[in-house]
Amino acid sequence: MANTVTCYPLGNADTTLIELNNGQVVLFDYANMRCEDDKDDKRCDLPKELNKVVENDYDVVAFTHGDRDHINGFSEYFYLEHAKKYQSDERKKINDLWVPAAVILETALDNPEADVLKAEAIYRLKNKKRVKIFSKPDKLKDWLKKEGIKFEDVSHLFVNAGTLVPGWTLGGNGIEFFVHSPFSEHIDDKDIERNEACIIVQAVFNNTHKTALLMGADADSDLLDSIVDVTKFYKRENRLEWDICNLPHHSSYKSINALERGKTKTTPTKNVKWLFEEKGRAKAIMISPSWEIPANYGEVQPPHKEAANYYGDVATLKDREYKITMEHPSKEYPKPLKIVIDEDGFTLEKINPAMAFITNKPAPKAG
Repeated sequence: MANTVTCYPLGNADTTLIELNNGQVVLFDYANMRCEDDKDDKRCDLPKELNKVVENDYDVVAFTHGDRDHINGFSEYFYLEHAKKYQSDERKKINDLWVPAAVILETALDNPEADVLKAEAIYRLKNKKRVKIFSKPDKLKDWLKKEGIKFEDVSHLFVNAGTLVPGWTLGGNGIEFFVHSPFSEHIDDKDIERNEACIIVQAVFNNTHKTALLMGADADSDLLDSIVDVTKFYKRENRLEWDICNLPHHSSYKSINALERGKTKTTPTKNVKWLFEEKGRAKAIMISPSWEIPANYGEVQPPHKEAANYYGDVATLKDREYKITMEHPSKEYPKPLKIVIDEDGFTLEKINPAMAFITNKPAPKAG
């Protein structure tokens, strides 16, 4: 049995499912964006798609940050421990919840789902189990003190950048997670900006190839520049190698060069260029969790054609693939994008567009 990584067609939104060959499942983000009342909405029915393959509970659900396009609808799908109204039998349980420290510290929340996620994370933290908090800034230590919680009693629940997530090993689970972000200073030094304080990890699978998955969340070029600087300083360049890259921020030019969009193609910063052009391995796959690439330049919302032109050129020059979730296998009938990881390496599962059309058609009526 192989491992798999699946990214879902959700428009500009992220959900990535990792299924391990030992039966464990890890989910990064959950954003059910489909409008059920719109028959022309091409985004997938996320709970339906997940339930096709996840029969039991989730070993881990990680929310990289609290933006709507990473958490939408999660309170309708998961069994949550902090309130009985989220505890019906059909809901999926989360054995271990991963959140950035910002989720607990944010006060100006902009959607109800963010409030629910914060309440769930705080409940688990106060109960000292079934949660991991990424980063331990001074602001959070101050918060714990005000809540009457001794840091020493919950220190085992915190995970810092530059470390491996405890409890997940190549020998034991067949996968390890190296944490690149968040940095404490992105929370302590100023008001919290979610995209700067998000969870970014490199997941490495225990096969001969040591297949690596880099999860970009919504990082902009400033954060990526900092990650590269820190990684090089500690001589951990291998921790930024990747075979599969879940590209940051839906192919936004701001993840390549936040200061200079470019007229037809975004020119990367020095560190971003190194990350995307030099650290991707042979036959690597770049995945943009986004809408189709627009025809015009200068669009306000991502994906940006200028960014897509850069990623497309990298794919061509470096013999890689650049895939858009809402264009796979076709714009007309997008389907989940699955990568199979076996003992020797990784393979993008091919879908015949004609079969996608058939499976999207409604079932014929009986009689």
